[in-house]
Amino acid sequence: MLMLHATPVRNLRNIWCRGLRASRSKGAARTVWLAAGLMWGEAIRHASRRHGVHPTLVVVLEIDVPRSWLRKGRRKGLWHTGGRDIPPERIKYAGIYLRTERPSHAPA
Repeated sequence: MLMLHATPVRNLRNIWCRGLRASRSKGAARTVWLAAGLMWGEAIRHASRRHGVHPTLVVVLEIDVPRSWLRKGRRKGLWHTGGRDIPPERIKYAGIYLRTERPSHAPA
């Protein structure tokens, strides 16, 4: 499954070398959190607030993970790895989204 993970740009070098490590999680649950594809805006907002950085300094990683590695989170569209690390070979793309909010003229 293709999933997304948002993180500050400053973490990118370490992630490319070691992957996404559940032990580095800042939450109570030591796990890697992933979002479904359409949730990228919410993932960026969450990561920027959680890590105290501007949204333009958040990078979104596209990760290919087997469904068997994932567990559903409490909120729709959120998944976690249950403590499993994601190796760097699973990261397919990294990109910075410069706009995180819908334009005012866009339909809701």
